[in-house]
Amino acid sequence: MDQQYERRIEINEWIINARWFYMVAIFLIGILGNSLFSLFADKSNFFSISILLLVFIFVNAYFYLLISEIKKTKSTHKLKYLSIWQIGIELIIFTIIIYLGGDKGMACVFFFLPIISASIIFGIRGAVITAILAATLVNLSVTLDYFIYLWQNIFGQSEFNTLEFTQFKYKTYALISVIATSNFYLVVAIFSGYSSKLLFKREQVLIGQAENLVRIKEYRENELRQLDKTTKLLVKRDQQLTIINKELDKKIQELERSEKSMFKAFADLKKERKKLEEERNKVNAIIANFVDPIILIDNQDRLSLCNPAARELFEINNDDLGRPISHEDNYSLKNFAKIMNKEYTVKSSKEVKSGNPDEEEIIIKHNDQELTYKVITAKVTDSQGKFLGTMKIFYNMTREKMIDKLKSEFISIAAHQLRTPLSAIKWVVKMVLDGDAGKLNEEQYELLDKGYKSNERIIELVNDMLSVSRIEEGRFGYSFADCDFTKVLSIVLDSLENQIKTKKLKIKTTIPKKMPKVLMDRKKMILVLQNLLENAAKYTPEYGTIEVKVEAGKQFLQFKVKDNGVGIPSTDQAKLFTKFFRAANVMRMQSEGSGLGLFIVKNIIKRHDGEITFKSQEGKGAEFVFTLPLQ
Repeated sequence: MDQQYERRIEINEWIINARWFYMVAIFLIGILGNSLFSLFADKSNFFSISILLLVFIFVNAYFYLLISEIKKTKSTHKLKYLSIWQIGIELIIFTIIIYLGGDKGMACVFFFLPIISASIIFGIRGAVITAILAATLVNLSVTLDYFIYLWQNIFGQSEFNTLEFTQFKYKTYALISVIATSNFYLVVAIFSGYSSKLLFKREQVLIGQAENLVRIKEYRENELRQLDKTTKLLVKRDQQLTIINKELDKKIQELERSEKSMFKAFADLKKERKKLEEERNKVNAIIANFVDPIILIDNQDRLSLCNPAARELFEINNDDLGRPISHEDNYSLKNFAKIMNKEYTVKSSKEVKSGNPDEEEIIIKHNDQELTYKVITAKVTDSQGKFLGTMKIFYNMTREKMIDKLKSEFISIAAHQLRTPLSAIKWVVKMVLDGDAGKLNEEQYELLDKGYKSNERIIELVNDMLSVSRIEEGRFGYSFADCDFTKVLSIVLDSLENQIKTKKLKIKTTIPKKMPKVLMDRKKMILVLQNLLENAAKYTPEYGTIEVKVEAGKQFLQFKVKDNGVGIPSTDQAKLFTKFFRAANVMRMQSEGSGLGLFIVKNIIKRHDGEITFKSQEGKGAEFVFTLPLQ
C-alpha cells in the first residue's frame, strides 16, 4: 500500500513537471500547424488557442499546489482523484487543440502521453480505458472537422478549383492518418500496462530483497548486542553469586535464631489459645446466663446461636440451628415464623414510633402471661472490621409497658375526678367575683381573682392531661370537614389580642387573598394554633415581633410562626415534643406550665397526615412550621 502510494506520488509529480515542457510544444503545433496566412486571417482561432494555453498553465499550477498538499496530508483519496483529473484534463485539452487546427497527424501522437501515464498509475485496465477514450475523442474531433469542411467547401458549390481540391486531399489524408494512428492507442495501452505491471513486480522484489538485507543486518547487530549483554551479565552474575553466598551464610544464622524464636512463639501461642478458650467460655457463660433472649445469625444468613432464654421463650431446639433466615427488613422477627413454635406479634420501628431503624417490638404469650420485648438488631464484627454475623438482643419491656399503662390510667382517672370539683370551684368563685353574693372590697376581689386564675390554670392542666390520655388510648376523636383555615387563625389571634396589647408585641401576618378549603378538625386545629401562638407571645419579651405566614400550594398548606424570644437551648431540642417537657431557660422564667402542649400539637398534626418542624437558637427566638395536605 505504501509502495503504491509513493509510486503514484512520484508519477503524478513527474507528469506535472514534464507538462511545463511539452505543453509549449503541443501549443506550437496547434498554432504553427496552420499557415501564417490562415493564422492571421482567423484571429479568433489564434485567440482561442492562446486562452487555452493560459487555462492549461493555470490548471497545471493548481495541480502543483494540490500535489504539495497531498504530500503533507497523505490523503490517498485526493491522490486518486488527482491522477484521474490529470489524465482527463490532458485528453480534453489535446482534443480541443486538434479541433481548433494544426497538424492533426502530429497532434494525435501526444495522446500517447496520458495513455502511458494511466498505465503507470492505474495499470493495464486504466491504460485501456484511457486509450479507448483518447481514440473516441480523436476520431470524433477529426471526423467532425472533416465533414464540416465538406459541407462548407465541397457540397455547397457546383464545382471547385485546384486549390480547393488540394485542400480536400490534404484533409482526407489527415483523417486517414489520425484514424490509423488512433488504432495504435490500444496496442500501446496494453503494452505499456503490462510493462508497468512487470516493472512494479520487479520493483517489489527488489524492495523485498532490500528489506530482507536490512532485517538480516539488524538481526546480526541484535545478536552482537545480546552477546555483549550476556557477557556482561555473566560477569555480574559471578559477582552477585559471591555476594549471595555471603548473604546465605547470614540467613542461615538468622534462621537458626528464628527457629529458637519460633519455638518460643509456639509456646506463647499455646498460652494465648488457652486464654482465648477461657475468654470464649466466659462469653458463652455470660450469654447462657443472660435473663433476656439473644439470637445470633452468621454471615451466611443461618441461625447460629440461641441462649437458653431464647430457646425457652421461642421453643427453639438444636435441629433449628443452621436453618436459613431471610435478611428482609433487617432480619425482622417476622422471618422467624417457621422456626419459632409460638404465636407472636411484631411491630416495626415505624409502628412503635422509634427513631432507630434497627429496633422492633415483639409481643408473645409465655406461661399464661403476655410479654413485650424491645429487640435491637446489631452487626457483629471482629477487631479488623470483618463482618461475622448479626445479633438480635431482646430487652424485656413488660414491666415498663404495664407501668405506662397504669400511669396513663391514673392520669385519666385523676383528671376526670379533678375536673368536676374544679369546674364547681370556678363557677362559685366567678359568681362571687361578679357580685352575686354581695359586694367585695378591693383586697377581697384581688385575692379571689388570683384564686380564680390559679383554678383556670389547673383546669387547663387537667384538660391537657385528659387530651394526652385520650391520644394514648386512641380516643381523641376527630371530626374532619372542609374548613376555612383563615377564619380559624383569626379566631385564635383575636383570643390573644389582650396578651399581645399588654406586652406591646408587633404581629406581622402574611396570608394569601385566595385560600383553598382544608380538610381538618376545626376544634383540634384551634388547639394547635393556640398552643403555638400562645408560646410565641408568652416567651417573646415586650416590644418583640411575631411573624405569622400562611402559604397554600396545589397539594399542601404551610403555616409558619416565628418569634424573637428566648429560644430553645440546643441540649433540650431533641426532647421538645415529649410529654411533660419544658426547656431549662423557660422554667427559670416561668415555673407554671404542664409541658404537654407541643406533645398534643404534634399528635394532632400527625393525625391530619401533616408534619411539624422547628428551628431555634437560644436567645434569638424560634420558628415552628407545619404542613397540612389540602385533601
